[in-house]
Amino acid sequence: MKVRFRQTGGFAGLVLGCDLDTSTLPPAEAQELTRLVKQANLEKIQTRRSEKARDLQNYEVAVEGDGITAKATFDDMSVDANVEPLLDFLRQRARAIPLDR
Repeated sequence: MKVRFRQTGGFAGLVLGCDLDTSTLPPAEAQELTRLVKQANLEKIQTRRSEKARDLQNYEVAVEGDGITAKATFDDMSVDANVEPLLDFLRQRARAIPLDR
C-alpha cells in the first residue's frame, strides 16, 4: 500500500509531507499504517474544509493498494475522529517539502 500525505497552511504556509510504502517499511510499522488506514475509512470521507478560518492546517491523504483507492482532503476543523490516529502517524514522519518553482 502506498500512502501520500501533505499538510499545508497555517501562518507560515509550510508544506510538510511524506510518501510511505508498506512494502519498504519495517513490518511492525507497515502493519500499524495498514491498520490506521483501514480504521480511517478514507473511501467514505468526502472533501471537507471549513470556510470560516483561514489559518487552519489542511491535510491531504491519498492511499492506493490493498484493495483501497482513496483521496481525502480536510482541515483542522473538519477532521473525523477516526482519521486523527492516522494523521498523528503521518505527521510524525512528515518532513518539509520544497515548493515547485
